[in-house]
Amino acid sequence: MDAGDVHGGRTAAAHLRALAAGNGLPRRRVAEVLEEVGLAGAARRRIGGFSLGMRQRLGIAAALLGDPPVLLFDEPINGLDPEGVRWVRGLFRRLAAEKRTVLVSSHLMSEMENTADHLVVIGRGELIAEESLAEFAARGTRASIAVRTPDPAELAAVLTLEGAAVRPDGGEALTVTGLSAARVGELAHQRRIMLYELTPRTASLEQAFMELTADCADYRAGDPR
Repeated sequence: MDAGDVHGGRTAAAHLRALAAGNGLPRRRVAEVLEEVGLAGAARRRIGGFSLGMRQRLGIAAALLGDPPVLLFDEPINGLDPEGVRWVRGLFRRLAAEKRTVLVSSHLMSEMENTADHLVVIGRGELIAEESLAEFAARGTRASIAVRTPDPAELAAVLTLEGAAVRPDGGEALTVTGLSAARVGELAHQRRIMLYELTPRTASLEQAFMELTADCADYRAGDPR
């Protein structure tokens, strides 16, 4: 159910008691789930005065009411403050650790990067990908290597001759694409160029998602200027 699909004149406790009664659940579960989602102190407040984040917490409380083995959350992060976002991440992890199936539907790729273990990507009603988070992120073509060296100009010249694209990032830092970290290290060693850092960077989940679903967008806005 939509977390906002509640009668604004009811209190949080009354709303959950109605759900419990309608589903044959023990009344004690109301106080338990309100405590779990952090709304125990707002149990007697009318829902019409709740913020979006409080409504989200109430919706999660309703989902937990029956102590189900499978849970489905639709955009659960919307409206939550930073503390609430951290809490809900921990909640999902705990539920999964209890051997429950936790499905989260979201368009917030950065949040899924911090929350999900496995991804199912759907575009225009068709399955595009179904794999682990790491496997999906590896699809991105923007993998790069962060390099720091006291001789950035010399190393850049060596790597460019090898076919890499090298971008100076100021001072001793370079961003390299087109070569593996192992090959960059080998070339630096051969030329006796000291390295302070050699760090592979995979594409972000958002970058991989945008590349994979480029042909599935229904509504495209103009490029920001």
